[in-house]
Amino acid sequence: MNKKKILLGLIGAIFLLSGLYYRVYEPARSNISYEYLGIGTWLAGLTYYTIFQKYKEITSFVLGLIILHAGVILLLVDKLKDPKLVGALVFTAGVVIVLSSGLSDYMKRRKAKI
Repeated sequence: MNKKKILLGLIGAIFLLSGLYYRVYEPARSNISYEYLGIGTWLAGLTYYTIFQKYKEITSFVLGLIILHAGVILLLVDKLKDPKLVGALVFTAGVVIVLSSGLSDYMKRRKAKI
């Protein structure tokens, strides 16, 4: 097994377990972001090692769309200190990822094969 996969799994486990520890034993200091980081790390590793290596363009495009829509949601949320700036930054990052995904080149190559 690859050392990078093991390291990614361990990092995810550390974040998830620390979040669960704070939730159970110290509810006053509980922060759900640790749990999200752990699960997100596992999902990102799973996505990368199963889907991304075969379909780089499609995965980059979908990831960019998710980031883009997260930026739109942050723009609409009023609970953050400065949601407009954070939302604009996330939205811009999503646009950059979508535009650099190479999906159109992938579609051209795929049509040429058929």
